Amino acid sequence: MTDLFSYQTDEPEEKPEKKNEESVYSVHEISMLVKGILEPEFSDIWIEGEMSNYKKHSSGHHYFSLKDEKAVISCVMWRSTGDRLDFAPENGQKVKLRGSITVYEASGRYQVDVKKIVLSGIGYLQAQFEALKRKLFEEGLFGQAHKKRLPFLVRNLGVVTAETGAAFQDIKKVIRSRSPFMNIYLYNARVQGKGTEAEIVDGIRYFNSKSGLVDVIIIGRGGGSLEDLWTFNEEVVARAVYDSGIPVISAVGHEIDFSISDFVADIRAATPSHAAEIVSLNAKEELYKISQYESRVNNLVVSYFNFQKEKIRGIENSHAFRMPEDIIKNYSMSLDNLEDNFDSYFSQRISNDKLRLEHFETIFRSLNPESVLNRGYAIVKDKKTSKILSEAKRIIKGQELEIKFKDGSIDAVSE
Repeated sequence: MTDLFSYQTDEPEEKPEKKNEESVYSVHEISMLVKGILEPEFSDIWIEGEMSNYKKHSSGHHYFSLKDEKAVISCVMWRSTGDRLDFAPENGQKVKLRGSITVYEASGRYQVDVKKIVLSGIGYLQAQFEALKRKLFEEGLFGQAHKKRLPFLVRNLGVVTAETGAAFQDIKKVIRSRSPFMNIYLYNARVQGKGTEAEIVDGIRYFNSKSGLVDVIIIGRGGGSLEDLWTFNEEVVARAVYDSGIPVISAVGHEIDFSISDFVADIRAATPSHAAEIVSLNAKEELYKISQYESRVNNLVVSYFNFQKEKIRGIENSHAFRMPEDIIKNYSMSLDNLEDNFDSYFSQRISNDKLRLEHFETIFRSLNPESVLNRGYAIVKDKKTSKILSEAKRIIKGQELEIKFKDGSIDAVSE
C-alpha cells in the first residue's frame, strides 16, 4: 500500500477562485478547490466500518482502509496515536474512528487522518468480555474453592428472570413435570437493555435478604446475540453472584453461549431447562428407584432365610444331630483320657519335686558349719562374744575361749 501523507507549506497557498463555466482549471486548482471544500467541512467526524489492508510501517505509523458494502476510504494513523491503542488492529475488525478528512494533492486522493479508534459492535463487546473475564479470574472469582454445593433436595427455588420470557416458562414446565412439590419464587427482572443489570443484582440480593425463603437461585434468560446477553456480562452481576450466600445457577442463552456469570456461578447450566433439571428430582424416576430398592431388599431377605433353612436342614441330617449319644460317649472318653494324663503328669511332677528337695536338703546339711564336728573337728569361739575364731594369730594371751566338740564343749584360757 502506498504511504499517504498530508502536508502544509510554511505559507498558506492561496485558494483559487471558482471560475465561470467556460474557464479551464488546472489539475492543481481543482485539487485545491476540493481540499478547501472537504477539509473544513469534515475536520472532526466519526466513521464506522471494517478494517482492511492493514499495515504497520517501520516508522510506527499505521495505514489501512475502512470499508463497508458499498465504498472504501483510506486511513492513516500516526505513531503518536497508534502507541495509545488498547487492542491489536487486525483485518476484518469492525471499528469506529474519529478524525478529519485530508486531501493529498500529489495523488489526487483523500484520506482520514485518524485521531482515535475503538472496536465497534461485536468486536468491542468481545474485547470488554475478555478484559473483564481476565480481571475477575485474576481476582479469584472463578475459583472452585468458592463454589457452593447444591442441597440434595431443593424444596424452594428462586428464579431471577423476566416473567414473560421463554426461560421462565421452560423452568416452570420442567419443575412441574419432575418435582411438582417444589415451590417456585420469581423475582421479575428485565434481562436485556440498559440498566437491566441492576434488576438482576436486586433479585439476587432480595432472595439473600429473605433468610430460608429459597434453597437455590437460578438467573438467566433464553438465547440471543452477544449484545442481547450482555446484561449477564456486567461486572456488578458477577460480583452479586459471587457474594450470594445461596447457591446460584447461571443459565444464560443456549448451550454454546458463555457469559461472565457462568464462570462466577456455583454451577453453569447449558440452558434454563437444564438448570431446572439440575435442581429437581424426577418424582417418577425416584419412585421407580424406591420400588427397585424394595424389590432388592425383599429378594435379599428371602435369599437369607432360604440360606439359613438350608443350614438347619444340613444340621438336622448330620451324623452329630442324629446320633447325640455317640457324641457324648466320645466326649466322655476324651475326658477320661484327659484325667489320666492329668494324674500321670502331676504324679511325675510331685516325684521330681521330692527328689529335688532331698537333693537341696543334702546340700544344706553339708553346708551347716556344725556338721564338721562329726568328722573330728572342733569350733573355737570367743566366750564373751561367741565369735568364731579361725586364726591363731588373732587369739591374745588370757583370752577366755569356748571349744565345741561333737558331744559337748569345754572352757579354756589362752597362754
